[in-house]
Amino acid sequence: MLIYDVFGRHIGVQRQDDRWLVFRVDMSEQKFSRLYDVIIPDDLTETEIVGWLDDIFHEAATAKHPDVTRIR
Repeated sequence: MLIYDVFGRHIGVQRQDDRWLVFRVDMSEQKFSRLYDVIIPDDLTETEIVGWLDDIFHEAATAKHPDVTRIR
């Protein structure tokens, strides 16, 4: 699973059967729960996901958490 810091929130993305699935990630307990209301287009490449997550969640940006970065 790819894990991103999305403006201070951990989001996991996993490829399954030619689809991207999105998860909320609890890093301290290593638990994942599926987010059904966030869609990543199936034709996006792995390198394009950071930009897509930035576009979707940009309103959550703060001075403390200004970016989307892949952490794992």
